[in-house]
Amino acid sequence: MRSPPHQEAVIDYVTFDERPELKNPTWIVSFVGWTDAQEGATRCVRHMVQSLQATKFAELDAEEFYDFTSVRPMAYNDQRGQRAIRWPTNQFYYWKNPEAERDLVLFLGTEPSLKWRTYTQELLSVVEPYDLDLVVNVGSLMDATPHTREPRLSGGANRDELKSKLGDMQIRGTDYQGPVGITSVLMDACSKADLDYINVWGHAPHYVQRSPNYKVTKALTQRLNELLNLSIETESLARKAEQFEAEVTKAIASSVEVSTYVKRLERHYDSTTSSAEPETPSELPTPESVVEDLDEFFRGNRPESGPFSSN
Repeated sequence: MRSPPHQEAVIDYVTFDERPELKNPTWIVSFVGWTDAQEGATRCVRHMVQSLQATKFAELDAEEFYDFTSVRPMAYNDQRGQRAIRWPTNQFYYWKNPEAERDLVLFLGTEPSLKWRTYTQELLSVVEPYDLDLVVNVGSLMDATPHTREPRLSGGANRDELKSKLGDMQIRGTDYQGPVGITSVLMDACSKADLDYINVWGHAPHYVQRSPNYKVTKALTQRLNELLNLSIETESLARKAEQFEAEVTKAIASSVEVSTYVKRLERHYDSTTSSAEPETPSELPTPESVVEDLDEFFRGNRPESGPFSSN
């Protein structure tokens, strides 16, 4: 049986649509799952793919890497109205930069349930033929940060000069120790393969339990523009970010507890970005009851579409 035009058979777990010729590309990576709080990171990379009209060239098969009882496939109706199944996706895209000697490879994946080391080696095998200039992981995490301020950004790198560059861009370092996601495993594999990498994380307010958070998406996209000398448009993200903030502000206005909590977060945020002595974090009330209160409010007042929808 002949393969479809321009498509090669699966080699290991990867299917190639084509094998593009690229100039020492930067590889931008993001994963759906634990490292994508409020979809801030994957929305950033998806926006880049759409804005650049990047071309898909490879995909990793899901069969070997997921427990489908925990990461369930989704049923939907396709454009012909036929019932179809959407499996967890792991797709590679490329964009050829006509104005610079550095192209882009963009990857949108789903954090796997199984065989993390095999999974990361499969990803690296796709980009191995290219003389990668840099690997950039984009993630988002929950933090005690107010939705009314610009999202904090943190990050790290495996080279001192890259760490200095992050510092110059006001991306603060982190000394986190504890459980990790697939991004940490991939970055460890990159270091062992002698690849330079950078992590950039957007901080999302932990009392908001809805997605997507376009304020985080906008902040990450702007930093990638600066970091990689790109010009991805952010005006549309800015409009969505304003809508997101307005919707959250409206939602919490009816809750004295949540409003008080957010004001304390604002004071703490402002004090840590000025010369004033920062407010002691222990003065903040515990967030558990706040999250429960806000989540209950949203369940009763969820809009059909908007910044809290999953579309």
